[in-house]
Amino acid sequence: MPYEKPTIDESGLHIPLYTDIRDDLLLRAQRIFGDDIYLDPDTQDYQMIAEFCDMLDDAYQLAQQVYNNRGLSTSIGSGTDVLLKINGLRRKEAGRSQCYVVCSGTPGIKVFNGIVRDNAGNMWRLEPFHIQPDGEATVLATCQTPGAVYADVGMIARIMTQTSGWTAVTNKVTAMPGNPIESDAAAKARQSVSTARPSRTILLGVIGGIAEIPDVLRSVVYENDTNVEGYYGIPIPGHSICAVVEGGDQEEIADAIHKRKTPGCGTVGDVAIAIESPSTALAPPPPIKFFRPKYVDAKVQITIARRTGFVNQYVTEMERNVVEYLNTLDIGTDLTTSALYVPAQSVMPNISNPVFSIHEIIIGLEDDSLSRDDMEIEYNQVTRGLPENVKVVVMEG
Repeated sequence: MPYEKPTIDESGLHIPLYTDIRDDLLLRAQRIFGDDIYLDPDTQDYQMIAEFCDMLDDAYQLAQQVYNNRGLSTSIGSGTDVLLKINGLRRKEAGRSQCYVVCSGTPGIKVFNGIVRDNAGNMWRLEPFHIQPDGEATVLATCQTPGAVYADVGMIARIMTQTSGWTAVTNKVTAMPGNPIESDAAAKARQSVSTARPSRTILLGVIGGIAEIPDVLRSVVYENDTNVEGYYGIPIPGHSICAVVEGGDQEEIADAIHKRKTPGCGTVGDVAIAIESPSTALAPPPPIKFFRPKYVDAKVQITIARRTGFVNQYVTEMERNVVEYLNTLDIGTDLTTSALYVPAQSVMPNISNPVFSIHEIIIGLEDDSLSRDDMEIEYNQVTRGLPENVKVVVMEG
């Protein structure tokens, strides 16, 4: 195509292709120096023109990026941050996993700056505490590694800062995972929900209010507006809502639900937070309830056959992609074997020239036999991917 200067019209910004810039510069050089000038790729003149082309193309690509950052649908990075501020939002910073642990020892012993370790080698810093008369103390532990660090019951069990009288530590509950710095996609999705909060239904207002809370990773709100319990297949009483929230402060979550739900609407969950009674109330209002998600550790085995161009690095990248996919599924979303083909095949540099073929994908719970059947997830559960539970088996093709 002939070179055309950059323009903006009703369909957006149009910039010339690299090849159009190169061909136009070659024509200009021939008009200046004559048609007989030798400009094949092996000449110094061609190489100089190619360098100019690279610089011009870089400038045009930057202009395209600046133009795209005018709208959330195409913005990236700092451009997304600026547009989020229009709605009073900001990108969520990276958080750290937290877990309540039980410390045992001599009653009355005080511990400051305590550090414990989990089975995976992650360090957790404890809030200052003292052992109660019953010989135990429940303490909040914060992981020193940012992001989603998982710790199941009993995994935090080693004392790293030895203190006289402090004899043992363990976690009787699953750790609440932290979150990495919020991605562009997640921030845009939250912005979409937040703009719906003041302008659409009350239910969307509850959803948006929960999503705005710092450190909330995933959440879902179910509604039963009928008189029949479990009408939609979920065990929720009539005229009630059920929120399942991962991450975030539980007091803030309860407050967001309380402020946005309608009067007379009940709440359901295994976490109950007392609400302050207004001065005009005849009796204290019922506590606000919601669920914390229950993690379902999925085990995945992918059998592939190597083809020309295959390298072992693809195995590592495939396993990592599948783990990331498992950890991004929404609460209550079933795990299907067919969906796993996408993260598995995305490691190939050119899907039209595959370097391996997938023979089989089987899934299941860690303690169950694996099969090709889809895995059903309950309304208050969420799939969790752990590196040790995802395996790629390579056979000769």
